[in-house]
Amino acid sequence: MTLPSPRGATPGLAVVALGGNAITRETQAGTYAEMVDNCRDMARALWALIDDGWRVVVTHGNGPQVGNLAIQSMRSVDEVPALPLHALDAMTQGLIGHLIELAIINEACGELPPIASVVTHVVVHEDDPAFGNPSKPIGPFYSLEEGTHLAALHGWQVVDDSSRGQRRVVASPRPLAILEVEALKRMVDAGILVIACGGGGIPISMDGQIQGREAVVDKDRSAAVLAAEMDADALILVTGVDSVMVDFGTPAAQVLAKASTERMRGLLEEGQFPPGSMGPKVEAAIAFAEHSGGTAVITSAAHLADALAPDASVGTRVVAMTPAMSHGRGSA
Repeated sequence: MTLPSPRGATPGLAVVALGGNAITRETQAGTYAEMVDNCRDMARALWALIDDGWRVVVTHGNGPQVGNLAIQSMRSVDEVPALPLHALDAMTQGLIGHLIELAIINEACGELPPIASVVTHVVVHEDDPAFGNPSKPIGPFYSLEEGTHLAALHGWQVVDDSSRGQRRVVASPRPLAILEVEALKRMVDAGILVIACGGGGIPISMDGQIQGREAVVDKDRSAAVLAAEMDADALILVTGVDSVMVDFGTPAAQVLAKASTERMRGLLEEGQFPPGSMGPKVEAAIAFAEHSGGTAVITSAAHLADALAPDASVGTRVVAMTPAMSHGRGSA
């Protein structure tokens, strides 16, 4: 299986965005053992991609984990000072990076490249309207009664998360740049398998002085910025389904095997992709394909490698109709 890179005849660089909900599934409590098992499954899928010749940068979400950590911090405040949300983002980067790194090493089925997990910051605008309109679900799922009670008790904003239950939501500003991108480029050029921008990255603003912001950045949007800045050939957005569907959940549901950014934007504007689930992935795919000329793929972890095949029968490929001139790529 090969997908010719625009720079040559072999696979190139792929940025793979793993979901925090895949590391702690919605039916799980989020124990360490559960996260270890889930990361092992994802590591096997990553190895299939590596075995096909792809260089890989891994990023991941942290929604369930950072929400759980926030609850721990809140409940222990009488004994241990609470930490700001951006500090909890940093802590989950370390935890999940550790889990993924060890899983990749333990599941190695070929020659193991050097591997490193990097604590990464993302720049956001201090006046991003998201700070006044929380939308990023974090933590566990609650019943309507539980969610209403907790919102009143703690001053949280709580919403229905794609009909799966009530969840706390926090600010999710748009990522503008990756602070450590030059270091990450050098690491990748040196052949290192990098885990970076975990949980969407630690949000910082640079209005005179660099400082953390109370937010959780969407990992798919950060992955699109990371992939573009790393000059990646492919962005793979991992989700719970094999392919994107239109009219999902209805008798008219159809799989999208390949679509232009123009079509995906039109479907997004029609409301086909809810903002709490598939919406950010579609937005990230459009942004990467248009700005870089690379190929964005949305698929499940089990089909990471299969979805990049030229004749792939699984996954949804999003490509720009007009090649991005800045990188000289075709539309794949």
